Formats: sequence, C-alpha cells, structure tokens
Amino acid sequence: MRARAALVIVPVLGSVLALAACAQEPVGPAAPIAPAQLAPGLALEASAARQAVVEFLEAYRESPDQGIGPLRQLVVGPDLRSWVRWLDVEYREFDGTIESAAEVRNVEFIGALTARRIPLALVGLSASVWFRFDPTDDRPIDLVRVLDGPVTLVRTAAGTYRVEDLLRNGVPMSDSIQPFRHQVRRENDVTVHLDSLYMFPPRWQFNMVIENATPHAVSLDPDGAALFVDRGDGFERVEGSLTASLGTVAAGETAEGLMVFRAQRSADGRVLSLVYGRGPRALRFEFPLQDLVTAVPPPAPTDEGTAETAPS
Repeated sequence: MRARAALVIVPVLGSVLALAACAQEPVGPAAPIAPAQLAPGLALEASAARQAVVEFLEAYRESPDQGIGPLRQLVVGPDLRSWVRWLDVEYREFDGTIESAAEVRNVEFIGALTARRIPLALVGLSASVWFRFDPTDDRPIDLVRVLDGPVTLVRTAAGTYRVEDLLRNGVPMSDSIQPFRHQVRRENDVTVHLDSLYMFPPRWQFNMVIENATPHAVSLDPDGAALFVDRGDGFERVEGSLTASLGTVAAGETAEGLMVFRAQRSADGRVLSLVYGRGPRALRFEFPLQDLVTAVPPPAPTDEGTAETAPS
C-alpha cells in the first residue's frame, strides 16, 4: 500500500468553538486565553498542549504511509487507543493506495482544568484531514474528517500531553466508540471475540477477532455473515462489507477483521451474525446487540460517504 501526504497550515484569527460541556464539573476557563495573559509556566504548558495537537494531526495524516506507531504514542485512554489499534487493521486490510492531506486552520489554547482528579488541557482546533482511498479494482473514495471543536488532552508529565478526545464531523469520538467486554462465542474450538463497535456516520463498524484452534481451516458462509433486524414477522438482512481476513482462517491462526454496515438508528432488534462452514456442522456465532449498545450517537452534521471498508 502506497500513501501520499501533505500538510497545509492556514492561520486564522479568533477562537474556534465555544467549549463543550465536560463531565464531572471540571474546573477551568471556558474561553481561549491570550498568550499575554499566561504566566511563564502556564505559557510553556499551553505551547506543549498546542504542539501535541499539531503532532497528533500530522501523525493521523501520515498514518497510512508511516504506520500507526507515532499516532499510538500521542493518544491516551481506552477509546482512542482502541481506535488506533483498529485503524492499523483497516489499513492492513485495504487493498489499494491511500493519499492524504491536512488543512490546519487554527490551534488555540483554551485552558487547563481538572476532571476526575486528572490534569487536563483543552485546545480549540479547526482542521480537516482528507483521505483518498483508491481500491485496486474499484473507483476511488474521498473522505474528509472535519476536526472542528475542543480537543481534550491529558497532562501525563510536565510539558507532556496526550489526546484523549476530540470532535470528528461534529460528534465527540468517544460518543461513537462502543467497547465490548466479555463478548466471546465458542463453537468446536473456534472462538469469535466481538471487540468493539464504531458508530462513525454513515457506518457501523464491528471489530472482530477470530481464533481457529482446529486442525483445519474454517471458511465463512457469506449468507450467514450479516446484520439482521427483527421486524416482528421475520428478520431483515442488512447488507454490508467484510474484510478479506474474516473469509478464511487457517488452522491454529488468529485473524482480526471488520464487518461494516450502514448506520442504524437503534440497536433494538439487531443481531450480528457470523457462520463458518455450511450444512448441519456449520458453526454459528450470534451477538444480540440490544443490551450491548448502550447509546447511539446522533447523526453527524456532515456526510462521510458510503458504508465501505475504507479506514475510519
């Protein structure tokens, strides 16, 4: 996979957005602070927080070409760490080339605060990251990630910050990431782990791990790999896309892959299904989603394209 990247920084005067509400009543300023207002120590911290955001943007833009290692070092918390992990899987599974570019319009320090007894910083950001995914045997797909809004950073040491959350196309990334715990199904030495669900509009992306401890390869039945919706008088199949890694899992191997469908308004009555093999010995794995998906984020104010398996 080849990638081409470019970074454009466009200075813009003025603040970015009003500060979004933070949980657990954080204490701190609610408006951007001018550099002249900062004490010397705080000025250095503000500069470090802004620099962390710029480095995050550059690492995200370069990740198709340079890998996710630099990006992994710049995030903190289970949500963004999960996002980086599965972004790596998505890049690995994409058959084609990726071009990327970024436009940074404004990066502005808002202030320091404390929440959950953790020292945080807020940085106002206005930027966009553009990706062109060019599959080997299909038309190119252009996607734009609009990253306008406050970025929450954790202060891990003096002058060191890591990104914990940010807005993507108007929705906090943490609101769109649903981790799952202990969602494991086993049948005849084949194990399916449902790791997480990403609800970035306009897609639902299920992140899966398949472990095959049998002495033979197992192959997916395409008819049984789907999202099904209970309509009362039967189940309706929702068509989607799967990464090739889920198709056949060799004996003794483990595969990571994605199942991608159009975004759903609710998880009620939805069942995620995987079937390996055919006939009476087929191995069936089902995950009812109604009690797993605790909240569905609102639709993003911008469109991101179709439900393809292009990276998140």
